[in-house]
Amino acid sequence: MKRINLLLLLISLLFYAEKLLADEIPKRFSMPLDEWAEINGMLKYSVPNNYALLPGTEFINYNISRDSFPQNETSVKISKKNPNRVVAAYRDFSKGVSPANRRIGYSYSSDGGVTWSENRLLDSTLLPGFPKNSDPAVAVDTAGNFYIAVVCIGSSVGLAIYKSTDGGATFPTAVLIANTGSEDKEYITTDFTPDSPFKNNLYISWTRFSSNAGIKLTTSTNGGMNWTNAVAINDPANLGQGSDPAVGLNGEVYVTWLGGTATTDIVYFDKSTDGGNSFGTDIVIASGTTPDIPISSSGMTFPSIATDVSGGLRNGNIYVTWCDARYGDPDIFISRSTNRGVNWSTPLRVNNDATGNGKLQCWPWIAVNDSGIIAIIYYDSRNTASNTIIEAYLALSNDGGYSFINYKLSSVPTPTNQPNTAIRFGDYIGIDYYKNKVVPVWTDERAGGFNQECYTAIVTTPVNVNSISMNIPDNYELNQNYPNPFNPETRIRYSLPERCKVSLKVYDVLGKVAASLIDGYQNAGEYSVAFNASELSAGVYFYRLTAEDFIQTKSMIFLK
Repeated sequence: MKRINLLLLLISLLFYAEKLLADEIPKRFSMPLDEWAEINGMLKYSVPNNYALLPGTEFINYNISRDSFPQNETSVKISKKNPNRVVAAYRDFSKGVSPANRRIGYSYSSDGGVTWSENRLLDSTLLPGFPKNSDPAVAVDTAGNFYIAVVCIGSSVGLAIYKSTDGGATFPTAVLIANTGSEDKEYITTDFTPDSPFKNNLYISWTRFSSNAGIKLTTSTNGGMNWTNAVAINDPANLGQGSDPAVGLNGEVYVTWLGGTATTDIVYFDKSTDGGNSFGTDIVIASGTTPDIPISSSGMTFPSIATDVSGGLRNGNIYVTWCDARYGDPDIFISRSTNRGVNWSTPLRVNNDATGNGKLQCWPWIAVNDSGIIAIIYYDSRNTASNTIIEAYLALSNDGGYSFINYKLSSVPTPTNQPNTAIRFGDYIGIDYYKNKVVPVWTDERAGGFNQECYTAIVTTPVNVNSISMNIPDNYELNQNYPNPFNPETRIRYSLPERCKVSLKVYDVLGKVAASLIDGYQNAGEYSVAFNASELSAGVYFYRLTAEDFIQTKSMIFLK
């Protein structure tokens, strides 16, 4: 009854407030509403123009690990339940460099990756018989619980997972998953797909080098407490390493990995349609000349996979990125599948320096946000004198991987020294992407000596906008938000008949700007943008679209 009365009260205020916003305020002050609000000191938020990330943008770098001992092989995840919560993990050698004592360090952020907790170590005593661990990979589930998968090392090499239920502050629970003697290079993912019959399943793929060798997958359906026996992914002839899993629209489990020969790298793909219980026939995505990777003692550079489950124009696409030397030196490539992995596009070169210039690009990792925008992090030596001095780069694509804009993330180039072969620079780096926040992580040695650290940069990309049609509308149009009333998220659709500068802002009943959703140029088309009001008070709000000479305002109701 209380909720109904509140709704009726809000509706009764709606007509007066809408008239005040649309008519009285602009007339009285003879100026646009947002200018009136700003002059009167009533802007609630200072929102940057983040619709377009300009080439040449400089990024602030943050040291996550902040420890004088080496940390490398970084991984990161953003909580979808609370996007301000982020966890990064890395190999840590603070317990010993010579001989190397491999442990896993981690840090968490509660402000979206700007500030980080002190470096902490996972408790290896939670896994009796395995005093060391290595090769971290971070995941998060729908409830906001974080997981760090590790290779655990004792008299044999096993596979295990640590779990946090407090946003990554502590990881007091550990579960041994597999131990046949030689497990290696695991990666982990979660099924977040809304309509999947396997939603919230956790999947780990890895390489087993001992008996019954090959690429394997294990599944947990109860928050990491229990795991299935290893399921074979690869066909017997297609052995390899460096597998990466992802989840598709209907809960399909996709896995890519690296195989081939000493001179030719082959990127493989396979999928499961039954929740990871079985896999089909392997598919070759691409093959190319094996690259020379001087920054890695192993000489490896693994592929990475991500899916578009945004509900937008490219919903269901699968993207795989990798490195090979088909043009004479190591480059980053991407291929897409628009039919659930049956066919793959011709590889596209992602890095935009001159072809065959002898420079190094390697270690790509990929993420796709909930607007279908692709982000790839990789190492690049294009600006340095040596292929052992590198910088982190970011490539972004908002057209389904047909084109990319490359950005230099590193504010300082890093050498790649290593104290011994047991503490090599690593084999991979990481990235995650949710809403309009990209959190890249990479190993960086700018501190000098062998002080490898985990670094990140704060990257804000275009807001959560989906292009929902390639048709060019006849007219400008602003649609009613849906759902309405809403709690806490709704979507706003609008149409543009031509390329133009677009402004879409949300106001409260006093004319204060509550959010700036769009402020930049867009091509002709139909769009849908998400508005999340979780940090606002319940009440009536108004959203205004300004595009060329077109201005329209509509109202919506936020209920808590």
